[in-house]
Order: sequence, then C-alpha cells, then structure tokens
Amino acid sequence: MFRTRASSFFTGFALASAIAMYQLQRDVMGSHRILADEVEGYYNQLEKRIKQLELLTGLSSTNHAHQVARRNEST
Repeated sequence: MFRTRASSFFTGFALASAIAMYQLQRDVMGSHRILADEVEGYYNQLEKRIKQLELLTGLSSTNHAHQVARRNEST
C-alpha cells in the first residue's frame, strides 16, 4: 500500500514539475523575445540618429576615417 501511494506521489510530482518547467521555459523565452525586440528598436533608433548626425555634419563613417588618416599622415 505504501509503495502505491509513494509511486503515485512521485509520479504526480514529476508530472507537475515537468509542466512547471515547460511553463517557465515559455515565460523565459517570451521575455527574451520581448527584450530582443526592444534592443533592436533602440539599435535602429541609434542608427537613424547616427545617419542624421552624419548628414548634418557632412561626414560619413568612411569619409571620416579617410579624413582622420589624411590628418595623421600630414603630421
């Protein structure tokens, strides 16, 4: 009788643990997805701001690198 109760308890515990782990994994993956989308949005905004600053200053990243290299060669 004790074996039956113990095996039933452990079977139920294992099943409940498996379901809880599955739900936890889904929650973690959902949070990861939300954070990744948010970071991607921030990155895209930063890229837009950099492009706007480059347009305002008349410098692009490649032009700026060439100008810095020319300044270093002349000194």
